Amino acid sequence: MDRSARGYPSAMTTTATDPSDADLRTVLRSHPGEHDVDLSALATAVELLGECVATCRACADACLDEEMVADLVACIRGDLTCADVCATTAAVLVRRPTDPGLVRSLVEACIAACGACATECERHAGMHEHCRACAEVCRRCERACRDLLAALG
Repeated sequence: MDRSARGYPSAMTTTATDPSDADLRTVLRSHPGEHDVDLSALATAVELLGECVATCRACADACLDEEMVADLVACIRGDLTCADVCATTAAVLVRRPTDPGLVRSLVEACIAACGACATECERHAGMHEHCRACAEVCRRCERACRDLLAALG
């Protein structure tokens, strides 16, 4: 069942026409602080960071149930590291931090963590669908973080 069928707005909702259409983009646009970054790039990155967190955690859990779990230790560690780095970065980004150096460092850490996780998951993608899917999500998140980094100037 998709999100809209359960009464949740699409993750790509960009305008609020009624209270049920409110989303992250609405909150970011209505934030009373200064908007010194492309809000679309910021929202996309935060959304994909959240998706990456959940996907990496689910992939790590699926790896733990595989028969050859010993062969997946690096994958599990990469999943968990990526999830932690992405979760921290998303939490800081939605607070509108005032230290641009910190923001850049966190986004760069996400790019590195997502890239490393995707590379490791791609090694197992032929045998494990969860690794293939995780690698794909990590690559999307990596691209969104690169776009955000470019928008930060």
